[in-house]
Amino acid sequence: MLNGSIVGWEAGQDDLFNPQSPRNRDDCLEPFRVLKAQALACGIELHTLDVNQSQEKESDFNLYIESVPLITQGHGKNYLIRFETDLTVLANADAAYLQQFDGIFTWDKNLLEADSQSAIGLGLTKAKLHAIAIPNPLPVEFSQHRIINLGFNARPQFCILIASNRHANCVDERALYSERVKAIRWFETNAPSDFFLFGHGWKVPQKRLGKMGKMRYRLAKVPPFLLGKPVFPSYAGQVKSKFTVLSQARFSICFENARDIRGYLTEKIFDCLFAGCVPIYWGDPEVEKVIPKNCFIDFRQFQSYGALYSFLKDLSAEDYQAYQIAGQQFLASPAFQLFSSANFAKVLIDCIQHDFQLS
Repeated sequence: MLNGSIVGWEAGQDDLFNPQSPRNRDDCLEPFRVLKAQALACGIELHTLDVNQSQEKESDFNLYIESVPLITQGHGKNYLIRFETDLTVLANADAAYLQQFDGIFTWDKNLLEADSQSAIGLGLTKAKLHAIAIPNPLPVEFSQHRIINLGFNARPQFCILIASNRHANCVDERALYSERVKAIRWFETNAPSDFFLFGHGWKVPQKRLGKMGKMRYRLAKVPPFLLGKPVFPSYAGQVKSKFTVLSQARFSICFENARDIRGYLTEKIFDCLFAGCVPIYWGDPEVEKVIPKNCFIDFRQFQSYGALYSFLKDLSAEDYQAYQIAGQQFLASPAFQLFSSANFAKVLIDCIQHDFQLS
């Protein structure tokens, strides 16, 4: 039996595999339960690092799900799942850090296709790189045979945005955190009754990077405090279930954390499609190669939020339902399987089996 440790899950105690974990929001940990089950069927046992350490088990390999410092003891192999962009996790662009791994699983097409000697290639050989897609578990409420709340009338909220109030960890023009705030402010000013904001951290002003950013953040707190008004009037609170909230909305602004990074396609657009909500998307420049363009509204096609709003208001009931039906058809198609938990687990296990000559 091959023994592996999951590194980067600070709570430990195999909480990563527990469906009752408080951190298993919207069943986001399902891919790791599937990974553990598929691994065990192939003679590979997986636990979080602290469980193996408490049982004094030496790991044959360590699987990092966050870019944290490498464990130096032992002689096991080290693998990294490179989930985030380098705008959020700076180490993901650190060539010296990445070169320490025996294998790296990533969605980053620029890195996967780059020459190892180029700046983009970060000195990583092709043999070390393995292509994955960020997995998207199907919500328990989702049905491939029925679109929940089909059409306009069953959806009382016109447009929403679900996100956390955050900032990038470096200065980069591709970051879309501030663009989300622009969208929020436009709707609050021009169409307040047609917009609701959900997520963490919106009772305070926009989070900003650096000393000057922190100063601007502090100053922005003053007027709402003095006037006794909310910082973001559209804020409607946190969400326990994204599916529930999205199933009540016609449209959702789902901007990635960053734009123009090939392959960076996260849960944001899929959450909308699962719930029959039409996504307004901006992020992966090649999204149409994966998700048909009739499933979503491409924000890049509009010169302003005013133009976007006019388009949304003028959309006929028939055209709206066409978006919903196209999204449902995509989720039922083989193309969506690339983003399944099963496919995610298979890529990782196939690599580990190959490296340890188990297959």
